[in-house]
Formats: sequence, C-alpha cells, structure tokens
Amino acid sequence: MADLRFYDRLGPLSLNQIAALTSAAISDSGRGATEVLGVSSLETAQIGTLAYVDSAKMLKQVAPISLEGVVVITRPELSAELRALGAITLDHNSPRAAMSLAINALFKLRRFEPGPMIDASAEIHETACLAPGVVIGGDVQIGADVYLDSGVSIGPGCHIGAGSRIGTNASLRCTDIGENCNILAGAVIGEAGFGVAISSEGLVDVPHLGGVFLGDRVTIGANTTVDRGVFGNTSIGDDSKIDNICHIAHNVQIARNLVMPGFSGVSGSSIIEENVMFGGRVGVSDHVVVGTGAKIAANSAVMTSVPAGATYSGAPAQPIQSHMREIAEIRKIVRNKRKAKKSSESSD
Repeated sequence: MADLRFYDRLGPLSLNQIAALTSAAISDSGRGATEVLGVSSLETAQIGTLAYVDSAKMLKQVAPISLEGVVVITRPELSAELRALGAITLDHNSPRAAMSLAINALFKLRRFEPGPMIDASAEIHETACLAPGVVIGGDVQIGADVYLDSGVSIGPGCHIGAGSRIGTNASLRCTDIGENCNILAGAVIGEAGFGVAISSEGLVDVPHLGGVFLGDRVTIGANTTVDRGVFGNTSIGDDSKIDNICHIAHNVQIARNLVMPGFSGVSGSSIIEENVMFGGRVGVSDHVVVGTGAKIAANSAVMTSVPAGATYSGAPAQPIQSHMREIAEIRKIVRNKRKAKKSSESSD
C-alpha cells in the first residue's frame, strides 16, 4: 500500500472503472462492482488490492499462494490460473502499462501547498538549524540538532532523525532518515525510479508508491541519487558510506556498512548484504545478490549474484583469480604476436 504520509488517496475504484480506464476486460462480469482500495506487489497482495502479473515466470515465482479477493491485471492466457488461486482478473495484453494507469487514478504524490516556505504542520525541534531558502512540506518531522543548508527541499511527510545534516540544494521526497546521517550537496533522495511499461499505445511511466529508508550514520555523497521503491521502500542500512555521483535504483536493499566509491550504481531490486566493499565505477545489475563481506573491484560489472566473502572483478565480474588468469593469457597472446612480428620483420 502507498504510505499516506507521502501520497494522497484518490480512490477507491470499482472494477468497471478500472476496466474503462485501462481498456482491460473483466474476466468475471459478475464482479464488476468490486472495489479496489490500494495497490501492491503480488507477493503482498490482500483483499481489495490491485496487483499485476505480466508473465508465467512472474506467477511461478510466487505460486502457490492464495489470492482470494485480490484483483489482478494479467495477460489473457494467465487469467484462468490466477482465478484458480482466488483472484479476480482483468485481462490486458500489457498488464504493467494498465497497472500504471490504474495507480495514477488511485494515488498521487503529495505536493507542497501554496503559502509559506515552511508548512505550519511541520514539527521542527527547537535545536534544529535551518539556513535561508529551506522549503519544508506538510507533516515533516525534523529532530534535534538537525542542520538544513540553504536551498534544501523536504517533501511532505518526510522524517529526519536527530543530528543529521542535509547539504545545500539537496532534495528529499518520501524519505525517512535516521540519526546522524550526512546528506551532501545536491543529493536527490526519494524521486521516482526508472520504470517504463511498453504498450500498444507507446511507453508508459510506471508510478512509484514506495519510499526510501536510511538507517543511522549513513553518508550520501554530493549529486548522488536514491530512488524510492515501486511498492515498499528502497533501504540503506546503518553506517553505509556512499560517495559522490552514485545511483541507487528503486527497491534496492542495502544492509549495514556498505562502502561505495564514486560513479557506482546498483540497479533495481538488487540486494547488497552487510560489510560489502565496492571499488570505484562498479555497476550492479538488477535482481542480483551481493553476499556478506564480498569485495567488488573497480570498473567491474556485476551481472550475476556474488557469494559471501568472494572478491570479484572484471566485466562481466567473476572471481578475481579467474579474471587475473584471463588477463595473463591475453597478455601472453599479445607478447607472442609481437615476438612473431619482430621475428618475421628481422628475417625479411
């Protein structure tokens, strides 16, 4: 469900309304009056929520589960299997795009209200320090000894824990920040991630209804971006240190003590376990796990999961011993070619 600290509820919607909005077909015409109150992933769906299934693989990952009373937008060929699990189905050839249209009719991101730069409903501790030009939305909570530098923008519903510092022109939306965090200048936390659904009508932006959770003593570098989740939170654990110009995508789960130097990025829904260390300019693909204590060398591209305690390098990344052997073999081939060329030239 959307966190109503950050989103306004526009619904509920009936199945008939969703069908009209998305051009989906209701599989069971007798259920058209059913009301949808919220949205969720299929794994966390409850009675009265809307979810989607875009492929047989996606359904297989969560089955068998009970979907009694859950409304699911799905491809026609998957509809019968979902109804057998108790779901009420809407058939559509582009379920993710249809889901996006329905979400936009059920919820919208809370906006700054016209008026003073600091909303009257914000709770700001008397020891917090706000530089000129700070903008604070409704229902924001700011703890003791927080410092907000000039030009900081804090969206409605955000929470900033005691002792944290937010640098010049940083922007926060849909975010809970722990204590003694350090958010450097220009960081953008809690904006929507990169989600695009393909439909016969063209490309559709996928709404993001989640948030961002930062633990205690987290550092986010200058001009680094952390996207909010599609459903649920993107999270960064205690004592993690992320350098300048990095990117954390939607629904990434980072445990404590990550070290991430500049120009690194983690793609959506990946898991970084505790005590992981990256070199600079590391890229991590989506839906992979980097195990506890793993080390990823600079310039590596992580395409598959990394075991706990392993050291990986290369593009694509592999155990560093294998990568070093490959480099040695390549160098050997090059040396031999040079020797052969010189030998040929001298014989001429």
